[in-house]
Amino acid sequence: MQLVFVDETGDQGNQNYFGLSLALIDASHYSIIKSNFQSILTKNSWNKEIEFKGSCLFSSSRGDRNINIEQRLNICSELLALNKSRKNARIKFAYVKKDNSQDQKSDYLEYLPKLLNKVLSKAKKTNGKNLIAIHCDERSDIKINEIYRSIEKVLNEKGYKLFENIVISRSNFETVGILYADLVGYLFGRIDNIAKDIDLFESLSAEQIETNNRLKKLKTSNELIKLLKVFKAYEVK
Repeated sequence: MQLVFVDETGDQGNQNYFGLSLALIDASHYSIIKSNFQSILTKNSWNKEIEFKGSCLFSSSRGDRNINIEQRLNICSELLALNKSRKNARIKFAYVKKDNSQDQKSDYLEYLPKLLNKVLSKAKKTNGKNLIAIHCDERSDIKINEIYRSIEKVLNEKGYKLFENIVISRSNFETVGILYADLVGYLFGRIDNIAKDIDLFESLSAEQIETNNRLKKLKTSNELIKLLKVFKAYEVK
């Protein structure tokens, strides 16, 4: 069975920016990924009652305030490293973004099936391999039946049977797949938006470049994204 986890991201500096992040995990890998993910958070004394998500990586005022930013980034590095085994990817990531979204609900429902079509191979019909489970982070403006109607055609064309129904969850310590989609979406969203302003940093001195928070965030986000074995980013034209 294939497990799909979906989350969206935005940008404080660009209110019309819309990114949709997807994590795809074969069910045979999920148990070890979840166990190790939670073990890493526990080992690093992260409060289980607080989400470990992208928006807290560079902000000491969000998330578990007992864990400093350097520790958070180290935790994130450990978590993302779980995406690959010795030879293969345990988690495949994909991302689609739109720079000038005027209706994020409509864009979500329009581009989720397109993203699924990109990442899903044709289903094998033996031993339940044509089953697919889809978990989405909670959005108050989107209902389960709306998501299902938007992706039904893609699932049928790829030969998948939906396991029970789409699940919408409020992300927490247990929703590991959604947290992965969130982390990767947040990191790539930062890369995408900060890189647009790169010309603004040309006049900075070497010392200013070294201490500039946005450039440091860009560098760190790039380093973390490079830990992913399979990551595809697409842009809406």
